[in-house]
Amino acid sequence: MRNSVLPADFFVKNRQRLNEKLTVDSLALMQSSPQTIRNADALNLWRQDSDFFYFTGIDYPDCSLLLVPGIEGKTEEYLFIPPVDPELEKWNGKMLTKDQAKEISGIKNVLFNDSLLNSLFRNQKWKEILYCELNDYFPNQPLTPQHLFLTDLRNRLPGLQQKKLNLLTFPMRTVKQHQEIEVIKQATLIVKSALEAVMKKLKPGLMEFQIEAELTYQYIYNGCKRHGFDPIVASGKNATVLHYITNDDQLKDGELVLIDTGGEFQMYSADITRVFPVNGTFSERQKECYQAVLDVNKTFIDQLKPGSSWNQLHKLAGEITGEIYSKCGFIDDPTKHLGVSYHRIGHHLGLDIHDVGNLDEPLEPGAVLTVEPGLYLPEEGIGVRIEDNVLLTESGCEVLSADIPKEIEDIEAFMGS
Repeated sequence: MRNSVLPADFFVKNRQRLNEKLTVDSLALMQSSPQTIRNADALNLWRQDSDFFYFTGIDYPDCSLLLVPGIEGKTEEYLFIPPVDPELEKWNGKMLTKDQAKEISGIKNVLFNDSLLNSLFRNQKWKEILYCELNDYFPNQPLTPQHLFLTDLRNRLPGLQQKKLNLLTFPMRTVKQHQEIEVIKQATLIVKSALEAVMKKLKPGLMEFQIEAELTYQYIYNGCKRHGFDPIVASGKNATVLHYITNDDQLKDGELVLIDTGGEFQMYSADITRVFPVNGTFSERQKECYQAVLDVNKTFIDQLKPGSSWNQLHKLAGEITGEIYSKCGFIDDPTKHLGVSYHRIGHHLGLDIHDVGNLDEPLEPGAVLTVEPGLYLPEEGIGVRIEDNVLLTESGCEVLSADIPKEIEDIEAFMGS
């Protein structure tokens, strides 16, 4: 367990905001991410559920949070954790204690897991709704113990209606608080140091996985617990595959390498993409392609401000991309930009890389977004994507990744120094 830089007060206030949304006839249940088997007796690397962390600060598996609104506006909060097992500690190290859980979360009522079912049954007596949620991105995911627990509750308590908790929690997470913004800025600085280290080492003959290894070293050394997502290190034609993560090709003289990466610091990750010439110098054709993408990136950022929805911004980005790419001759019709740009301009960023947010809701100050136009020409072996992380402000936006080189002359000067 690594201590969070976010204070207990951050999580206390998050729960208070959620409690205000709960009705007196309801309860809310959140649970840790499950541990999953890698192979034999080895487990996959574990990462906490983002909502659970946001409301508790607990970065530990097999925990649950139960919120019970009262008739006078006071909500009882119960945190359930695994009991400390001295034998297990011999193998895996110190376990989370009740005192530690109280200090991290600010929750006074910390119980062991064997109390969860009885506590839930006792507190649901005069309730009609149980707000709960599990990851709903993958319809064919294996059923976890949490799925089975909720299924069992439906059978045991058919009169207790289960409703989506994320309809309450996701809007809260969309606007970042100042503590979150500071953590994201720190994550961005770590990516900056990692990419600059890579730029100094880039040369023909290296393997893509050696670049990935440098990123990993920089992240772990600078306090990240893991990558925010599988890094993309795509040289040459590989860069025209959007989620290329095999990273097993050799960097060749005269090619570009696209690096899409972020280290996860205190549960938050930056998400930055930069494109570098392997030999330190862009060819004229590479400059032409790169500059077109950079022009889209900068033009869109210049127009970015609160008030528009993501769907409106995607439409604006399409118009900008179509105009610039048609002028450069990459397409003959501005409306056909997706034929070479492939994807939308960006997404929310926060505890999740593709963070929560309604695409139809107007964006507010405090939202953190990515801006990542792309140009993909497989027949030429050229793929360019330039991705920045941007914080919406009252009057416009702040580019959090502004200090990571992206101008052609700055990249060449840095790599040649």
